[in-house]
Amino acid sequence: MGMKRGDRAMLYILVMILAVSGVVLGIRYMTAVPDVMSAEITQDGKLLQRVLLKKGDPAREFVVEYNGGLNRLKAEDGKIAVIEADCPDKDCVKRGWLKKPGDSAICLPHRLVIRITGESEVDGVTW
Repeated sequence: MGMKRGDRAMLYILVMILAVSGVVLGIRYMTAVPDVMSAEITQDGKLLQRVLLKKGDPAREFVVEYNGGLNRLKAEDGKIAVIEADCPDKDCVKRGWLKKPGDSAICLPHRLVIRITGESEVDGVTW
């Protein structure tokens, strides 16, 4: 006995479901955030501290001072943010939580840069 018309349709549907599932799982795997990353905190181009960021870590706070000004940083559960700053524009605070490799927050008045490092996926291609 050969395949019937309904059998072919079911086989076609099954193959399509498997192909779509494979693509979705591949995308999820490629864009997953690593479990362990680090945040580099630099000021005036000098590395002040490297903070290990792991999922499930308890909250920790850091204070970075510069010429009488200050930035308060908070790291927890694999992410970091500037939660308080006494600079006029507060762009670093508005940036919010840094969670993925390549994310960064910059406070120009205090010459502070926070950058997440770790394995990163390619965003695009530069020609």
